[in-house]
Parts: sequence; structure tokens; C-alpha cells
Amino acid sequence: MNEILEGSILRIKINNTDIFLEDLGGNKGKITISDTYNHNYSYFWGAMGGTLNEFILSINSGYFADKLLGCKSNYVFDARLTFAAIRKFIASDLNLPWYKHIEFQKGLREKINEFQRDVESADQFVSGWHSFINSIDFYLIEKRYEREEVEKEFKNISEQWNFIGERLSPEYLWLEKLHGKLKKHLKTLKP
Repeated sequence: MNEILEGSILRIKINNTDIFLEDLGGNKGKITISDTYNHNYSYFWGAMGGTLNEFILSINSGYFADKLLGCKSNYVFDARLTFAAIRKFIASDLNLPWYKHIEFQKGLREKINEFQRDVESADQFVSGWHSFINSIDFYLIEKRYEREEVEKEFKNISEQWNFIGERLSPEYLWLEKLHGKLKKHLKTLKP
């Protein structure tokens, strides 16, 4: 790590990341971050209550990451969480006589696993939901009345987006970690 003072711009290098801190005076400041892994961010604060260095030391990593990501989402689709929510819902919220329909359960598990392998985004999940429901082989339930009840339960699931699970994006986590390193570095600088 090293820094170069160029007027009111402080350049800090942490690993392959260049960080430019531009203290503009009047409680205003700008940060620009770029590295060799295509992480490029910039943000301007117009009312910091002090210098840029003091401000960066006082804020938390979540705020730092949120501001630098801007309009990008802090979260990404998580298929594992999404399909865990579906399985939990089926097991606990649908009133199904599972002990009677072993073959149906087996077929349903296969369809859920297949759907999970095919889905890579929340949009794909929502748009593929009806195809998934229609692919379930309800005829593995022998008794017509029970089959119709089970099919009705599945087809009445109308707000499938409520199953969508998300996790913090890799970019967000990277920025949080970088903020910690930046704060550590700024503490070593002499005032």
C-alpha cells in the first residue's frame, strides 16, 4: 500500500485497486475506485461534516458499499434459498396427505430439482413458474378427488415471487471488505 499526495487528491493503492480521495473543501469530497478486476466506482458527498478522510473513517461499510454501487442492486438471486423456501412451503403450508402419495412426492422432488437447475435469475424463476407447475405429474395420485385437491393447491400459488431468496452481491461484499482495508490504511496516515 502506498499513497501519493497530488494537490487535494490522495491516491491509495491496495493490492490491485487504486483509490483516489479528492477532498474538495467545504465538507465536500469525492472517491474514485478502480482495479484490474473491472471494479470501477465513484461517488461524491456534498455534506460530510469534515474532511473526506474523517468521513470515510466514520461511516460503516454497508453505507460505503451502498453509495458506491449507486443504482446497482446490493442483492442477487439465490436459487438455493429460493428453492428451500418452496420446499418449506410445500412441506408445511400445503395441506397434503403426503404419506399416501409416495410416487407423487418422488416425481415432485425431481421436478423441483430440475426447475432449480434451470433457473439462474429471479426473472427466469417467475416466468418459468407456470411451466413448472404444469410439468408436475398429478396423475401419480390415484384417487381422482385427492389428485384434484392437490393440483388445486399447487395451481392456487399465485404469488411465486414471495419465494425468491436473495443474498448480498459479490460487488457489495467486495466494497465492504475494501472499506475495511481503506479505513485501516487511513488510520496509519499522519494528520
